This record gives sequence, C-alpha cells and structure tokens, in this order.
Amino acid sequence: CDPDSLDAARHWVAMERPQWIVHCGTPAESVWNLPPPPLPKPESVIVAGTWARAAQEFNCELSVVSSDAIFTGPWMFHRENGTCYCDSTPARILRLIEKEVCDVNPQTLLVRTNVFGFSPDAGEPGLVETILNALRDEVPLALDCMRHATPILATDFADVLERAYQQRLRGLYHLAGGERINPFRFACLLADQFGLSMSTLSAIETPFEERREYGTGESSLQTRRIRKALEMPLPLIREGLSRLYEQHMSGYRDRFGGVPQTVPEKVA
Repeated sequence: CDPDSLDAARHWVAMERPQWIVHCGTPAESVWNLPPPPLPKPESVIVAGTWARAAQEFNCELSVVSSDAIFTGPWMFHRENGTCYCDSTPARILRLIEKEVCDVNPQTLLVRTNVFGFSPDAGEPGLVETILNALRDEVPLALDCMRHATPILATDFADVLERAYQQRLRGLYHLAGGERINPFRFACLLADQFGLSMSTLSAIETPFEERREYGTGESSLQTRRIRKALEMPLPLIREGLSRLYEQHMSGYRDRFGGVPQTVPEKVA
C-alpha cells in the first residue's frame, strides 16, 4: 500500500481492517539521514488527514510518526508543549500535518522522534551505511558538530511504540533516545562500536545564520512524559549502537531485503 496515495489509504483500511495503523510519512525519516531525506510537502497534510479519517471510520488505533525537526534552538530538550519552532517552510508543514491529524482523529497517538538504523532498502543506504562505508573505505567524511538531537534505534523505537499502543496512549508524546548528541559524535561512537578507525572523520560547524533552517538546529526532545506514562527508561546512544552491531552480526539486517555486509567483524 502506497502511504502517500489518497485512494489507497481508505481502500486498504477497508479491505484489511487492521487493529493498529502506524503512519510513517515523509516526516518519519530522520533529518540526519544521508543523503538528506525528501522535505515535507503541502500535499502531505492531505495524505495524513486521509489516513486519520480512515482509521477513525473503521475504528482502528492510529499512531502517526512526526519529526523533531519541528523545533530549533536555542532551547534544548524541547517539551511536547514547547514553542521554539523552526520557522522554515518544511517545519511549518509538519505543524500543519500534526494539527490535521489530531483535529480529524483526536484519538491519535502522535509521536515526535529521530530514528536511526539500517536502511530497509539495499539500494538506498542511509546514515548508518554511509558512515560505515566511508570508515571502511577510508573516505573523508565531515559531519556537523553543532546541531544536536536525541536519536533512538529504530527497533528500540518500535518496541516502545508498541508498548504505548498496548497501554492505549493518546495525544502527543516525544519518543526519542535518552541522550543528546550531534552527528559527528554519533559517527565517532558508531566507529568505536564497529571497531573501525575514525581517522577520516572531521567535524564541521553549521554557520550561525543557517541554524534556523529545517533540520539544522537544536532538536533534542524531552521524553519525561512518555517515560512517566510507560514507567520505563529510554536507551542511551551506546545501548542503541550495541544493539545495532548485534543486528549486523546476527544477520537480522538481512531481513530487510538482502542488505550486503559492508563492514568487517569487530576484533576484540
């Protein structure tokens, strides 16, 4: 089912009658991704609203994944009711998507996040593969050391989201990692976890005048609300990277469609 098709949304829900729908549109892809993900477009508002109406019509639970890129600095650890919004056009569209979904279907669970993990498409490497391939091939890679977020491993995100669904959480929650970090530091920890040299990594600073553009500012999320609701902690970066490495070694990532092994085994 094409998640961006207006006709497909209602037809698919009517045919399948799922108990739970997780809508991952354009906003669900991390703005940290390499190459950069597509930007939210005005039509995304209509698409998200269509899914919300279909879920309500057929009495399905609905979770919608949004992005931390709705925010910018100077504040850090943004709360759900925070108003330090990024003023870029894509961020404004994100706000419209969130408003549309919640207006159409007030029972929606809306989560903002920043997810990392292995790409589900072998032909389209993401942030993790791009960094690992550069490290393996000793290709220089410069990453931002100014913007910060609270990324979470995709499988950890899925586990927490399922728990939120089971407890029937409603409304807006921040579901992210338990640690604030920048892309350069993330790459350094990833290199360490996979036993690769980080000698080709370098840090770059986003110019001040660009830090209010979409996805370039401070977007770390305060997660106290969901931690309290679910009575559980959220993972730190090294915990997520450790599980990512286990997925690489165990063959788990191959389930995504034959993703080739691109990095050597870690030597103790």
